Amino acid sequence: MTTRPAPVTTVFARSVVHGTTDRANTLAGPWRLGDAMSLLTLNAVGVALVITGWYVAAGRLLFHDQVPGANVAIAGIIVAGAGNGVWLLTGRRAVGMRRNAVGAAVEERYRSRPLRPAVVATTLVAAKGMTRYHRPDCVFVAERRVTANKRETHESRGRKPCGVCRP
Repeated sequence: MTTRPAPVTTVFARSVVHGTTDRANTLAGPWRLGDAMSLLTLNAVGVALVITGWYVAAGRLLFHDQVPGANVAIAGIIVAGAGNGVWLLTGRRAVGMRRNAVGAAVEERYRSRPLRPAVVATTLVAAKGMTRYHRPDCVFVAERRVTANKRETHESRGRKPCGVCRP
């Protein structure tokens, strides 16, 4: 009887995100408390600048009298937008780091599996929406609905070979 290895998703517990290996930090989300505080602070400053600009421009009849207030409000929108942009980029980076850690764990598990007799795969498989084609026994297509085609068909559809199973 063979024992099944632990699921690949446990790699999150070992992945290094923001310099920590704490399971609670790595599974909680891609942002730290400091990231949330930065977002909150920059959005609060941005809203304060918009309200200040509105107050400065309010009650002025002539356009050139309203310009300074409009400039302050625009600066507030830029500050809040920059805060939101940094928030999103931080999350994107953390998700990319996790994706790389999971991919490395999958590849390590794939490389360490017992070798089977070499079988020449004449048909390769891919699922709808995939950008890569795979061998039928590849871990990335396990338990997925896939369609089998020849290499030429996959390449004509813009797919590239998988870097793990290397068809």
